[in-house]
Amino acid sequence: MRISRFVTLALAVAAAACSTLQVNTDYAPGTDFTKYKTFTIKHGAAARDAIAVQRFELSLANALQARGLLQVPDGADLNVFDHFVLGRDTQLNTYGYGGYGRWGGMGGMQTTQVQEIPTGTVVVDLVDTKTNNMVWRGIAKDELSTTATPEQRQQKADEVAQQLFANYPPQAKK
Repeated sequence: MRISRFVTLALAVAAAACSTLQVNTDYAPGTDFTKYKTFTIKHGAAARDAIAVQRFELSLANALQARGLLQVPDGADLNVFDHFVLGRDTQLNTYGYGGYGRWGGMGGMQTTQVQEIPTGTVVVDLVDTKTNNMVWRGIAKDELSTTATPEQRQQKADEVAQQLFANYPPQAKK
């Protein structure tokens, strides 16, 4: 029993260490986030995969509710717009072997492999419904898995939403 817990913890730490998730947030200075109590999710730029959108919006709603906001069908304090963008990053992997000397002057070869990595970016905007001004923006970008199970994809959506809202509501720096 003890060993399985250790293995599970080790795998979780290893997975976190390998994560390529990049998260960035910004907000309008001077915004009083305590006045926002309710939200409605609206569609921004849609993804091609409607299942992925539903999956992420569930995770998004859960993350906002965990921070004390209530989801309502209309008449909310905040409209939450989600935008999805697919992309590709290029990764260059160079391998070398052989050679000796200070500058590798004898023998040796190098091979460079070019790899295209599919990426997904989600942008979440919080818009004050009374003023129609954006008050908060979060951007998350990560590699997309083509082999993940639906359960793994839901787990990833949950992770992304939780990371996006980890520091919400923002605390003004003094």
